[in-house]
Amino acid sequence: MPQDLEQLIDEITVDAYGLDEQLVAFLQVFLDDVALPASGVVLDSAVEVVGFDFEGDERRGLVAQCRHGKGTGTVSLVDVCFEPDSIAGWLHAAYRTWLGLLPFPAHQPPDWTWPST
Repeated sequence: MPQDLEQLIDEITVDAYGLDEQLVAFLQVFLDDVALPASGVVLDSAVEVVGFDFEGDERRGLVAQCRHGKGTGTVSLVDVCFEPDSIAGWLHAAYRTWLGLLPFPAHQPPDWTWPST
């Protein structure tokens, strides 16, 4: 795992004990730092992510509310791919890594520092 992703995960989860608290910590960073709507891709279809949530199901994890055309729906956040150089993409790479999944390609945006001030 890249050092900077490992450091980001440690910073996000530092005061979170147990899976629920760690998921909520990730959720809070997504809510605080990702400008919505955010462009994403789900199953090769372009979507607008209009919200993030944790519905209480640890196995499903965080979810993204997505808009596609005239429809909206909720999908597991792990299934959304964001722009690689975006804050959403970088946080998503940390989230997938924390879950033990391979991250989608992402790079830390050069003008973004966390935590937000």
